[in-house]
Amino acid sequence: MVPLSRDRAGNNGRKTLTIFLSAAPYSGESASTAMRLAKAALDAGHRVNLFASADGVYGFTVGHRPKGLPDAEAGFRRLMEQGQHVELCGSCLTIRGLRREHLLPGAAPSSLAGLFRLIRESDVVLTLGNER
Repeated sequence: MVPLSRDRAGNNGRKTLTIFLSAAPYSGESASTAMRLAKAALDAGHRVNLFASADGVYGFTVGHRPKGLPDAEAGFRRLMEQGQHVELCGSCLTIRGLRREHLLPGAAPSSLAGLFRLIRESDVVLTLGNER
């Protein structure tokens, strides 16, 4: 019998959450919701991955902050410092003219194969995109 505090993999109840974010950081509530969910999961001791696609990649660029709005760059930077793993759609970066030097340190260009790997390794996957 497996103790209640441990799952079958021996992870002491620690789960992996992957968030797929496809909305720009200032186009609605998706990015701030992703940040709040990630913080809650990290604070509870869980692993958090975030894969940004489409305009979601803008949340991980340096110096992209409209005046008078919450600072997505600082929020995502804090989460990454707390242990959130971030991968960004490489094609989405290329289409938007974004290069590695535009990205927050630790945010890595990736691919759909990378997204599939994150999904396969996750206990829970959430998708957040444009609210239309």
